[in-house]
Amino acid sequence: MKFHLLGDCALVISYEPCDREEYPDIVGSHFNYLRKKLTYGVRDIVLCYSSIGIYFDNSLIYPHEAEACIRSLLRQSSGCVGMAGEEVTIPVFYGGEFGPDLEKLAQNLNMTSEEIIHEHCSKKYTVFGIGFLPGFPYMGPLPEKLVIARKTVPASFVAAGSVAIAGQHTGIYPFDSPGGWHVIGRTPVKMFDVYKPTPSYLKPGDIVTFSRR
Repeated sequence: MKFHLLGDCALVISYEPCDREEYPDIVGSHFNYLRKKLTYGVRDIVLCYSSIGIYFDNSLIYPHEAEACIRSLLRQSSGCVGMAGEEVTIPVFYGGEFGPDLEKLAQNLNMTSEEIIHEHCSKKYTVFGIGFLPGFPYMGPLPEKLVIARKTVPASFVAAGSVAIAGQHTGIYPFDSPGGWHVIGRTPVKMFDVYKPTPSYLKPGDIVTFSRR
C-alpha cells in the first residue's frame, strides 16, 4: 500500500498489483473495514478498483493524523472479510440494435454471437467500483474467452443501458455518452436515478448475474 495526499482534505491509498482474483477483494476488505471504523471527521470513503479515497474535514483532523489513524486501523484488519454486497440479476437484450458490436466482436474473438452471450451470462461478476459516469459499474473478472482490448476508436454515442465489455471487465452505461467498450446488449434497468435515496442501482461488492431476454 502507498499513501498519497489529495490536497489538504483527502487521502488516497493505492495498492500494488497482485493476483487479479484476490486483488479487488483485498481492497474491498479494507474499504468495508474503514467505513465501519472511521467516523470522526470523515466526510466520505470512496472505493476504486485499486485504491481507496478518504475525504475528511480538515478543520477537525489534520492530514498526517488521518494517515496515522488509517495505518493503525489497517494493521488491525487482517481478519476482516472481503466485499459483501447483494446478489442482483440484470436482464439484457443481446445483439441487433441493442448490441451493435456483438457480430464484429464474435469475428475478432473467433466465436459465434451465441457463444459470447452464453459466456457473458455464465459468470457471476463482482462490482469492483463505480466510476467514469455516475452509476457506471466496473464488474469482473470476465471469462478468459471474452477478454479483449478497448476499441481503438471510441464510439461517439453509446445508448443508456448498454452492456459492454473491455479488458477484463464488463460494465453498463447509465446515460447516453461516448464510449470505447464493445457493446453487446442493453438492459432496461435504470442504473442511476438522482431522485432515489441511493441513486446508483449497483454498489461496490454487489454480485451481478446477466440474464438473456
